[in-house]
Amino acid sequence: MSSGFTADEEDLYFDTVEAVQRRLRKTRNPADLLAVIREAFKGFERAFASAPVAARAAVACRAGCGTCCHNEVAVQAHEVLIAAEYVQTHFSPADLEALVARAAAHRTAYAARLVDPAWVWPKTPCVLLREGSCSIYEGRPGICRAYHSNSLAGCITNLAAGHEQVDVKIRGLRGRMFAVMLGIDQAAEAAGFDEHAYDLGSALHEALTNSQCAIRWMRREPAFPADCREDMDGHAPA
Repeated sequence: MSSGFTADEEDLYFDTVEAVQRRLRKTRNPADLLAVIREAFKGFERAFASAPVAARAAVACRAGCGTCCHNEVAVQAHEVLIAAEYVQTHFSPADLEALVARAAAHRTAYAARLVDPAWVWPKTPCVLLREGSCSIYEGRPGICRAYHSNSLAGCITNLAAGHEQVDVKIRGLRGRMFAVMLGIDQAAEAAGFDEHAYDLGSALHEALTNSQCAIRWMRREPAFPADCREDMDGHAPA
């Protein structure tokens, strides 16, 4: 691989791909497929626990900081569906209604960005961020699980600057977490599931207002419409 992984991280990536693919092949009930991915997310916890002690000790992330929750979040369809499932089983009707409204506003802004390449996407809070903390922490996407910082001050500086001005990556941890994330994504794609990257806020709005999204995913079709797809160049996806 030309991923920049160490040998151990590369082994973790391939082990993750193989394990998730094997479980997906053994799953006969389509309704249980998403549970396989959800179970695979436990690999992040194992990867963290087995990282070098110094790397784990360097983590500055704490509940309530929320700085990284102001970045664009590109996710896979299965991550959106797991997030939506968590919302639907844990949120009150009033909280669900409020989230759908925030997600709708986000989706409108994201659509405007896609039709106007000159428009600069601001550093806005994730629609799931409430009082500085993730409201679906146990159901959060892989990229959110994989990200750790060695400096809250550095994160605050980066947020204020609008770009990565300070390197807050943690060597010995970041690669392991990304190996798990990419391994899960690759296993799902290899099994024929939706391979598109989606904007989290836009796709979450669709998932919470359209029950067909999960059905399409189980059928190995694109789960969300093209206007929900992530596009770093600011152009509407084809």
